[in-house]
Amino acid sequence: MTVARNGLLRALGAAGVLVLLAAPSPAHAAGNLYVSDWTQGAVSMFSVGAGGLLTQQGTGLTSTGSRPAGVAISPNGQDLYVANENQGTVSMYSIGAGGALTEMGAPVASGNTTATTDSEPYGIAVSPNGLNLYVANYLSGTVSTFSVGAGGALIQQGTGISSGSSGPSWVAVAPDGENLYVTNYDAGTVSTFSIGAGGALTPEGSPVNTGSGDGSSPENLVISPDGEYLYVSNHADGTVSTFFIGAGGALTLQGTPVFSGSGAGSGPQGLAMSPGGENLYVANEADDTVSSFSVGAGGALTAQASTSPISGTADSSKPFGIAVSPAGSELYVASFALGAVSAFSVGSGGALALQGAPVPSGSSNASGAYQLAVSPDQGPSAAYSASVSPTEPEATFNAQPSTAGSTAISTYAWQFGDGTTATGAQVSHAFAAPGTYTVTLTLTDADSCSTSGPYTGQSPDCQADAGASTSRTITVPAPPTASRASITGIAADKPKLAFTLAAGALAPPLSTIAVTPPRGLRFSSAGRDLTRHITVIGSDGKHERYAAAVRHGELTITLASPQPGTQVTIASPELSAVKRLVEELAPRKHHKPRKRGIKLSFRLGLTDAGHDTVTLLVKTTAH
Repeated sequence: MTVARNGLLRALGAAGVLVLLAAPSPAHAAGNLYVSDWTQGAVSMFSVGAGGLLTQQGTGLTSTGSRPAGVAISPNGQDLYVANENQGTVSMYSIGAGGALTEMGAPVASGNTTATTDSEPYGIAVSPNGLNLYVANYLSGTVSTFSVGAGGALIQQGTGISSGSSGPSWVAVAPDGENLYVTNYDAGTVSTFSIGAGGALTPEGSPVNTGSGDGSSPENLVISPDGEYLYVSNHADGTVSTFFIGAGGALTLQGTPVFSGSGAGSGPQGLAMSPGGENLYVANEADDTVSSFSVGAGGALTAQASTSPISGTADSSKPFGIAVSPAGSELYVASFALGAVSAFSVGSGGALALQGAPVPSGSSNASGAYQLAVSPDQGPSAAYSASVSPTEPEATFNAQPSTAGSTAISTYAWQFGDGTTATGAQVSHAFAAPGTYTVTLTLTDADSCSTSGPYTGQSPDCQADAGASTSRTITVPAPPTASRASITGIAADKPKLAFTLAAGALAPPLSTIAVTPPRGLRFSSAGRDLTRHITVIGSDGKHERYAAAVRHGELTITLASPQPGTQVTIASPELSAVKRLVEELAPRKHHKPRKRGIKLSFRLGLTDAGHDTVTLLVKTTAH
């Protein structure tokens, strides 16, 4: 890092310690917090407890003389990357149990094929899909692209591309992963790149001015979660610029940059945005404060009533890095001169309240806490069971097989494939008609992590995973129906029943059928072979085995091997009429022969699918 890099470089008290630029970290899931310690050349880890309070774990991993700057975490929370400004490299760490760090091999060069100090990497960003890493190299004026390989290892793609302007400092990737933005500290501009296959960068147009001329010294940048606005902190003139992101990622400055603190000398550094995009936070290095802005229509910023000092009273803390928790309920600030990290609770309208005392970020208060990254939320995994009614076009769905990730599941959203929706862990739905439907369950957790999640430029806020949504094909059957039924005639006052019962196309297999005749009739099997009168044909057209019996005048047929599409045909047995019906059917005295009809209703009991009632017209000729 050079003096030219910092109009920047300010004396911290009589000791003359250099103030460095800090990059913000976007919102992340609570779990672990990582801090780059520029002075000690270390990376420190904190566990995040109740209320967002921090507990340092150990004294950090050191790499003497490395001057670590930007930090970013992979979406799966398994890898941490650190840009080493003084060595021209990027370090790779695996994140183990409890958030512990283990260095993965030697650091890789940034901007050159060999590790040298002529690149000075600062800003660093992981793409939303975790497949690429981008690094801004201040001294060489380039942006490096790395692909992320097996186990999180970095593979440099080429030797970097020119930022199109002087002094590239910090980078941010659009939430849709299609564009990369770079602040150019020396030129007072922001460059835009499109991201192609394999993460390759292509410059888009000319760098745009931040609105204050070449002397604005743009530092950090953050993108709204909806991808519509880009915000830039201008260190030299104490302002924050707002850009609208148009087609192809093109930037259009919105109005006049707003002051971030007390005025032109506030020295804004780190930026962070709430997961919902309703608030923007700015770390003011010269003011020793954090400013809160509400975000209104058109991305406009409105300063809140007051700013919050880092340690309860204004001091020489020099806040640089800043990050919001994934739920938006906590804010973390790394103070370079204080050598500590402060935790704030976020209240209504983005109001900040300091939680406890700042926690040292290294082995001493001279650690030079620089930038922050919080482990991303690991989203939920969707699964469900379905129970379909065999008699009605209705089904019950239960999401109990689903599993939560880092936080509890907050929303269960159902789409039933018929244009209707519902919410809830367990729901019932009546379909309009039998048929085949694709039912989809999508889960969202308490940190808004689902198939997509908040991302504001450097580290993904959550592991956005397609597994948070699942679809299944559900078949809603039609109940079995009698396809035809008729009475073949009356002989000696004994009507003979003949009908064919066929399961509907989507019905479950028939297994047991009970045919109950109306009052006045009963089945009779005395001395008769029922198999001569009953035929069972399977869906393959072959005869199927069955058992038949008559008990108390009711006929019961049980299929040996139920299968869809079975047809049961009954040509008899004989039905005997009781006295009342015999009398009703008997010819009247002194009447001429005539045709008569009597309606008889047979109840067809289907143990697998409810029941049907078939009404038949008995025609006979009385003499």
